Amino acid sequence: MPPRTLATLATVLSAARDADAALTLLQHEAWDIDRAAQLALFLCDSRRSLITERLTPQDGTVGRTPMTVSVDHLPPAIRRALVSGATLADFGTESDDYLKLLGLSPQQGGGILTVRGLTLDGELVGFVAVYEPRRRFGNRVVERLSPAIDLFALAFERIAEHDARFEAVQALEALTRNIHAEYNTAVRGLKAELDEARRQNGSPEGAAGHRIGELERALAAARSEAENRGARLTAVEDQISRAVSRLEEAHLQLHTQGEVVRSQGRTLYEIEKALDESSSDAVEIVRKIRAAFSARS
Repeated sequence: MPPRTLATLATVLSAARDADAALTLLQHEAWDIDRAAQLALFLCDSRRSLITERLTPQDGTVGRTPMTVSVDHLPPAIRRALVSGATLADFGTESDDYLKLLGLSPQQGGGILTVRGLTLDGELVGFVAVYEPRRRFGNRVVERLSPAIDLFALAFERIAEHDARFEAVQALEALTRNIHAEYNTAVRGLKAELDEARRQNGSPEGAAGHRIGELERALAAARSEAENRGARLTAVEDQISRAVSRLEEAHLQLHTQGEVVRSQGRTLYEIEKALDESSSDAVEIVRKIRAAFSARS
């Protein structure tokens, strides 16, 4: 790659504001060498040792795909090269297998997958992957693209540091706002307690009068409640008295009705007895029935 091209690429990459723009520039450099070359950027979470996202340039845009692939699934030699952050390493004959693991589509004739780690403060934060067709003659695409990848790594590190500083500033501002809010709340609470203490200490007679007023209001409310309960109790007692009187009258009526029924029953019994015991003499039957009615009266 001519020096002018490298210098121009370095200038353009230094002006890139995010990883998407830098990755798009690197993809254009790869296409200038070989249109069949595929490029992808994988972001990693060093604390969980996971590949969390894949960025793929596509016609001027960058597609983002979430991932949850462990870095430990990669071969040990590849992991060591990625952590070093300055070495290109390829998967050799296993390229197509690991390409599927990373979510990329292998070419029909097969190819070679090469990766280069991206580190920040000694921790792996991502890696660039270049997939190119197998060649029998000539230099490989990744060898010609290696200087551009190094420039991309520098730009990515600058962007990552900027993003980390921005996140740290946001976190610090949020923490400052929370502390300030808690401080204001605590100050308002202490001020209210101090005002209450000053009011009580400054005018004990006023505080005592306020307390006496509260007790008097409570006593008046208790008296009113007692009067209301007494009135309700009197009403209930009156209702009970009337109910008892009506119950006594009902008992007397029932007793009278019972006596009448028993008298009628005895009369009917005497009439039936007279009819059963007497002969066919009608005069005798009438005499006994009259005797039964006379005994009832």
